[in-house]
Amino acid sequence: MSEELNLIEISDEDQNKKLSTIVKMDNDLLVKGFPNFSKKWTPFDIDWWNIIDSQVLDQKDNLIKIPISKVKELMYFRKHITNDEFIKKSNDTLKKFMTIQASLEQEDGDKKIYMNVNIFSQSYIDTDYNAWIRVSPQATKYFNNLSQWTRFALEQATRLHTSYSKKLFMYLKQWRTVGKKTFTLEEFRNALDVPKSYRPGSIDQKILNPTAEYLAPYFMNFRITKNYSKGIRGRKLIGYTFTFRPESKTQKDVGYNKRIEETTHLYSIMTNTFLNAEQKFRAIDRYRGLKLGTIKKYYESAHPQTIFLDPESDCRRKRGIIHRSDLYGLSSYKIADLEAIIITYEDLLKNGKLKEWDLQDLAIIERACFDKQIKLAAKTEYSDKPYIPHRKILINSLVIQLIDNHRLDDYKSESVDLEINRLVRENFGKYKREEDKRPYELKFDFD
Repeated sequence: MSEELNLIEISDEDQNKKLSTIVKMDNDLLVKGFPNFSKKWTPFDIDWWNIIDSQVLDQKDNLIKIPISKVKELMYFRKHITNDEFIKKSNDTLKKFMTIQASLEQEDGDKKIYMNVNIFSQSYIDTDYNAWIRVSPQATKYFNNLSQWTRFALEQATRLHTSYSKKLFMYLKQWRTVGKKTFTLEEFRNALDVPKSYRPGSIDQKILNPTAEYLAPYFMNFRITKNYSKGIRGRKLIGYTFTFRPESKTQKDVGYNKRIEETTHLYSIMTNTFLNAEQKFRAIDRYRGLKLGTIKKYYESAHPQTIFLDPESDCRRKRGIIHRSDLYGLSSYKIADLEAIIITYEDLLKNGKLKEWDLQDLAIIERACFDKQIKLAAKTEYSDKPYIPHRKILINSLVIQLIDNHRLDDYKSESVDLEINRLVRENFGKYKREEDKRPYELKFDFD
């Protein structure tokens, strides 16, 4: 290897470190370049692009090393192929990337120069199963010191299975704090590389319907609206509007406990009022990478015991996101982690959505959070900054009610468990109790 190359690689002691899991893509490149140079790309190609983008960020034009083993982890790659086959497939993708060009403008005195440059100048894969990629010096502006970018979690993007869902996920993340993006029909076709032969009905069946299920975990209240123009001969489809609950500017992409992430994503699916029950079942199948129909079949056999379904767990009786073995290990969870889980569970509880096993799980989670908060409050009671439970985060929550009703020195009382169970049962369906006149046993609905 040439000594002139400035290598950035993972040292021996850093081999166990994960690669960057955040993608920050230059907005200009995403809007103007990506729709054009990504035409005919497969989901595998798009995943490689996002992985490379996340690793070359702010690395100038250095040659960057990316271990193939970690690439497979980030891709959630499930196909049973050998490493050599995976490398050949990856090398074919890197060949495509070497042809990507960008158009740059430069001022030279009173002249303006239009320059076409390749984004990447070098790539190869070595016999140690490492991929190497280098950004062209002229194209470093797209990956370094970005002023405007679109940010998203790499693991969420690679978890999607189709090129349509992956691309739309990227485009919508640019509007994450707005919660709305409208495409004209022509813009939509170009952005997602929709075949010219696809008429509106085909777009619905092959793109929009599956994509709504794919994206439901990652965009709260995700909805697709068709836009029409009024004409003499009736309505004409002119575009699509995608809406979802806006994210806060400070919202994290990664860094949460995995159990919390999955609970949040399932919660997003189950509370989406724009999906019917059948679509929700399929959305969970797609999220978990299961054969369509798996969750519906499992739900019918488990009903009404749980809504947090996980048929792939070691024991199929285990109830989904927080398994029994995990519940007994809640002492390792941070207070903030437990609070995040409680917010999700209590919302479902008060809307009458939790099932038999989920009610038991919530009681265990509430107790774990109660114990941690009481212990920390007692430990810091006489310090300069005594710990105060997060009432802004857990406003009107059951755990705050428990804390308000107990002294610091009697939190181990056996009455706490009885009170937790009483509160859980008492608050079931609180938000809908007045409007829902059905018998109690019929309130266990999925949709």
